Amino acid sequence: MSAGKIVRSILVSLVPMLFVGCGSYSNAPSTPPVTSARLALVSDFFANSISTFAIDPQTGQLTAKDTVPTGGRNSGVIALAPSGHFAYVANRDSNDISIFSIDANGSLASVGSPVPAGNSPSFIAFGPAENFLYVVNQDSDHITGFSVSPNTGTLTPLTGEVPTDRAPVRLSFHPSGHFAYVPNFNDGDITVYRVDSTGALGLIGSTPVGLSLSAIAMHPSGKFAFVTSLATNELIALSIDQASGGLTKLTPSVPTGDGPTSISVDPQGQFVHVTNAIEGTVTTYAVDGTTGALTPRFRVPVGTIPVAMSLDSSGRFAYVANQGSGNVTTFSVDSDTGALTRAGVPVDAGTNPSWLTLVQ
Repeated sequence: MSAGKIVRSILVSLVPMLFVGCGSYSNAPSTPPVTSARLALVSDFFANSISTFAIDPQTGQLTAKDTVPTGGRNSGVIALAPSGHFAYVANRDSNDISIFSIDANGSLASVGSPVPAGNSPSFIAFGPAENFLYVVNQDSDHITGFSVSPNTGTLTPLTGEVPTDRAPVRLSFHPSGHFAYVPNFNDGDITVYRVDSTGALGLIGSTPVGLSLSAIAMHPSGKFAFVTSLATNELIALSIDQASGGLTKLTPSVPTGDGPTSISVDPQGQFVHVTNAIEGTVTTYAVDGTTGALTPRFRVPVGTIPVAMSLDSSGRFAYVANQGSGNVTTFSVDSDTGALTRAGVPVDAGTNPSWLTLVQ
């Protein structure tokens, strides 16, 4: 069996669990960009830990600070509270969520014991109301909700569970806050929900999209959603009905690299970036803000098995977690073209970095 086929077989088994995500050195520009992020948080899936990195505001470079245990098993996705004062880590195999406070110096402190979060919490995300945290339970095909104390960061379970289709992998909220979208790996569709003022999710319906869906992201305008297919190596755009939240698949789709695992959209909505785990690249696409049409622009090497990518809110730096090479690669981003340029050298990030979140 080829190396690519081996990696693909691993990804097919891991994407529903985790997604719950080497070029040449280039000198920095003469007028260095400024990042608005001060910290990067990186989880290690097998070491069951979370590491913090300080970010240089001028160069975007990472400097390791601390690594702390999560207290759970198979620690993956990190959700950051909107205040930036708390971080939450989904522990898939211990079926719980670890909570950490973040002080002014960027140090993490555990907040109590991990909180039970349903069967196989593969993805977590804050809702539009900012005081609700949602958990995608991949093995039991539903979503679990919690209310969040803004002062202590503690979680209180909401009543009931919201069904999804088979093997949900992600959860993304419409910029208006009125709708939520869940791609389902096994059924190849996206379930759509209405979000009410109490944080409750009401099922609207499902839209067939493609095989083995691995990631989803919203355009900042709220007009479009983007989803990747791990089976067909495609990036698919969908238009969003602003009144109903309904999805319409746009054609044609565009090819990704081999093994797409995460999607990032720049803050201005001009470019989409996709990590491709099998071939170790990031592909970049220009977005037509009127039609949602995607145009392939660049393909850059990153590391071994890149699975997650975060863009600084200024849009000037990008960070990629590479599971296979155990590091994080930093890029500067050209605001005019979307091109990624390697900034410095990759930084060691444990044995199996699986998620990366930036703290402003």
